[in-house]
Formats: sequence, structure tokens, C-alpha cells
Amino acid sequence: MCGILAVYQPETFSRAHAVALRKALSAIDHRGPDGEGITLISSRTPGDVTVSNIEAPDEQILSISDLALAHKRLSIIDTSSAGHQPMKYHHGIITFNGEIYNYIEIREELKAVGYIFHTGCDTEVILAAYDRWQEKCLEKFNGMFAFVLYDASRRRLFVANDRFGVKPLYYYQDNRCLIFASEVKQFQAYGLPLTLNSNAVNTFLTTYYVDYDEQTFFNEIRRFPKAHYAYVELGNVPGELKPQLYYRLGNRITNAGQDTVEAFGNLLEDAVRIRMRSDVPVGFASSGGLDSSSILYKAYGLLKKEGVEKNIKTFSAIFPGLDGDESRYIRYIEDDLGVSSFYTNPLDSFSVDDFERHIYHQDMPVASTSYYAEWCVARLVSQHDVKVLLIGQGGDELLAGYHHHFYRYCRQLILQGKFRKYLSELKSFCELKSFDRDKLHRQIVNEVKYAMKFKMGLKASGHKLENHWNSANKLIDLLKIDFSETMLPAYLRSDDRDAMAFGLETRHPFLDYRLVDFCFSLPDDAKIKQGWQKFLLREAMAELPETIRYRKDKKGYTTPQDVWLSANREAFEDYTHYIPEPYRSSRVIDPFLKYTFGAWCKVNKLH
Repeated sequence: MCGILAVYQPETFSRAHAVALRKALSAIDHRGPDGEGITLISSRTPGDVTVSNIEAPDEQILSISDLALAHKRLSIIDTSSAGHQPMKYHHGIITFNGEIYNYIEIREELKAVGYIFHTGCDTEVILAAYDRWQEKCLEKFNGMFAFVLYDASRRRLFVANDRFGVKPLYYYQDNRCLIFASEVKQFQAYGLPLTLNSNAVNTFLTTYYVDYDEQTFFNEIRRFPKAHYAYVELGNVPGELKPQLYYRLGNRITNAGQDTVEAFGNLLEDAVRIRMRSDVPVGFASSGGLDSSSILYKAYGLLKKEGVEKNIKTFSAIFPGLDGDESRYIRYIEDDLGVSSFYTNPLDSFSVDDFERHIYHQDMPVASTSYYAEWCVARLVSQHDVKVLLIGQGGDELLAGYHHHFYRYCRQLILQGKFRKYLSELKSFCELKSFDRDKLHRQIVNEVKYAMKFKMGLKASGHKLENHWNSANKLIDLLKIDFSETMLPAYLRSDDRDAMAFGLETRHPFLDYRLVDFCFSLPDDAKIKQGWQKFLLREAMAELPETIRYRKDKKGYTTPQDVWLSANREAFEDYTHYIPEPYRSSRVIDPFLKYTFGAWCKVNKLH
């Protein structure tokens, strides 16, 4: 887990370019507190030159260099200097951010055909795998990754992002240069002229949505698409970037057999197992909910076999006495497993200056104070010398964990004419949640009417993403939208920025592609059954205490936002003064969106 930068320009670098490179890399010091490297390369001639002092580079080196690869390192696997980047192997040089969790298995496969390794890190495995399989190596990787690899033998760049966009990769391209970076602030530090993207801003203010496609809040910067790779041929001008898809979510639904529960449990356990591979301490997020608890109990079982289960540390955000607090469930788990648990109350930690630091690191506005709670948890983890944290992100999107998933499933049943099943599910759900059945029935019927209007072309929201979301009549289609466009991408971006601000790597067992493929191949009633959401996970997690396994309330990562805003109303209102025209008078669906957008404008000096 690190930060990267790559710059290619047909003209060779000047001293001013060297200064800009240094600034752009320094902008992400937080991502790599354990080391850095900058390699200047002449793509016109064989070989490369490593520059150890970019502040005072050799003029002769600059005069022949047209490609720079740079890296900030957070040491997780093979913490020795052997894992330093940019790393060379045969004809390849790479700057890489992320982790390949199955690097050990891939390394053994490559050793069997003659490859020799000099480090214990996954970076060298990527280079060897590319040398062996070219772009097909991506199909081998189980992990999160964003990298730029220079293939000197073919004079081209190989650029890739992981299947679900867990690791960030952005780019800027004009007729003078092509730049890749881990965070948007690097482009600002490089000194590029940037302008606000009115489409992205207005979409956020009116729908909450960010990270739903390759747009950013600046017109000139794009996110490299997840599950894609690109070859960039180096020549007189930067070659056109043409990303190629190498993975897509499955569309084939299979019947859930008797072994489905066992198969799911085995996949989840193995996803946890390989994500605990680390040469530094590993901790666990604990919210008291089903997803984080499942990961924790799977890890506990694995560590117990090694006799080290007592070394487990968990980290949580709590709000004692307020709505959304899950302290009693978290403490129940602490007592049940005997783990060491650490807590933070974000309300106590809150200050305007700290909130603005959070927004600065986010690179975009956020939609709720729950993201700040994640920020506080990341800081707590870093204070206890833990550098890797396993979290439960993705479980809701895979297994229909949100309330709107149940409502859409009911809409689907009605549209399919499965009225008896609909009434049975509605009854069970309302009994579990203590909801008013008639009231919820009316709400779902209204959703059916809404769907029919969409189908007949009588209703549209005006924004293509909302139209796409509202017109998804099948649960599986809505889950894919939430997974790829509306819900998960924003959570992943926020999680990456909050964690990396404190030199912390987060890992997501539910985003193991094997588990994702398995879940998207299952029928709906493996996910919603007898009123229970995430039914398969509950069935598979027999080791969980019943009070967690069959919790009836769905909290999510909630925070007492109204209390927060009320206590700091004046400070939040002040942020609106930093919003540029014409956005100051824009329609918003939630005042907090305007507050956080104003805070983002302030820290970016856009007012």
C-alpha cells in the first residue's frame, strides 16, 4: 500500500520539471512514510537511471529523460530495502500501489518455470508475472492494485487498476504530457491548470453521488477505470489512452444447492486468510454488525489454530447514549472473544481544523459525517502501531444488506406476479423490524407505480444515474449498480483516503473476486429469505453468537449527524461562503452537501 506518480512527456525534463515532480510526490508523503524513490528514464535509449536526489538532479540525466516513475512506500510485505520502488525486473520497471494477496502462490508457479526472485515482496511477483503473461497476468492477481509499468523492451507503459477500483489511479493528458497519480492533489502540486467540473459538482449537490464514473471534480483529471488496463506506446507525442476491460461482474445465475452455505463459508474464510498475510501488525474494524463481526470471527478461528488469537486488536467508533451507537454489540464481541478493543468517540474528537484536514485528504466532498467517523477510527488504529486493518466493506452490496434492497426485491416480486411470496416476505420483514406492514406495503406499491411510469417513459429524474438506479426492476441489477456505481465506489475512495492519511492499509475480504463472482451467481432467495437480508451470510456464520448473527436492526456505519450539525452549526454555515458562484445558489437535497462542498472549496482555495 503506497502512493505512485508517473510522468511521460516527449520533451526531456528540465530543472523546473524536477521541482514539480518533487512537489507532486511530496503531496502524498502520508501514503508512504517508510521510503520513496524516483526513477528518470530515457525511453529513446536502452537502460535507465535512478535519481537519488531529485532536488539537485544531474543536468545530463535530465537532458536525456522523458519518463519519470516515482513512489512513496508504506512497508507491509518484505519491509526491508529490497522492497524499495520503483523496482526493476528484467526489462520492466514498476511503481505500484496495493497488495497482491495470492503473491505466494503466483511466485511458486513462476519459480516452477524458471523465474528467480530476489525479494519476498509482491511487487517483484507483478513484474515477473507480466514478463511471463503480459496483460493476462491481471487474471491471476487476487488483490487491490494500481500500477504503471514501463516495458523497456517494447518501449511502452502497461497501466492497470484492480477489478473493483479499490486502489485509486487518476490521469491527466494533453498534447504535452501524460501523468498518472494516486491522488488528485498531486496534479495540483505539479502545477497543472485545473477547472471545476460543473457536472460532477451539480450531481453531488442534487443526488449525493460521487465516484460513479471516471469523472472527478476537475475537468482535466479522470479516474482510470476499474477492471481495465492500457498500453501506452511512447513516441513523439503521448499515445492515446485506450483502456481495455479485463473483468466484468457475472451475469449467469445458478441454483443454490445444499453445498452453497459451505462453499460461501470456505470462500470467506480463505479471503480472510490471505488478507492476513503481512509482515506488520494486523487489526480489525469492529462495528458490532454482521459483516465486520464475520470477518473478525473467521480471523479468530484461523489465528486460534496458530495459538495467537489473544493478540487480536479491534477498533471502533462509538457514540454512547446517542442514536446509532452500537457499543453494546461491540463490547459483547470483545467479551466473547477476549480481544483487545479500542474506541474513539468522533463527537469528542471533532474540531473544525480536524474536519478540514479530513476533507483535504478526501480530495472530494463527502455525503455524511460517517466518513469523518472512519477518519477518527483510522487515526486511532495508527496510534496503536497497527498498519493493516481488515474491514467489512462490500458485504451489503453483495448480499442485499440495505433496506432499499428489500424494497426493490418486493417490487420485483410484484412485477413478476409472485404475490404470495411477496406477502410472505413483507409479513416476515415487518415482524423482524417492527415495521407497520400497511405503511410499508403502500410504499412498495408506490415503487411499483414508479417503475411502471419509468417503463412507459412517463417518469424520469433528469439525471441518467438516478434513472438507471430507479429503472432497475431486478434485485441483481440494483446490487450491481450499488456495487459498481452508487454506493461502494464512494465508500472505497473515502476509506482509502482516511486510512492512507495515517499510513494505514485497509483490506476488504468481501471484495475477494472469487467471493464476488460467487455471490453474483446466486439466486435472490440466497440473499433475502423469510424477511432476513444477507441470509446466506447468517447461515454460513454458525460461529457467530446469536445476538450478532440474527440482529434485527440494520445500522450501517451511522453517526448522530443532527447532533453534530447542531453543535457546530455556525462553523458549518460558514463553509457556504467559500462556495464559488454559481454553485452558491444551487439546489441541494441536503444542507450538509453544501457544507462539505464549501469546506472542500476552502481547503482547495477555490473561493
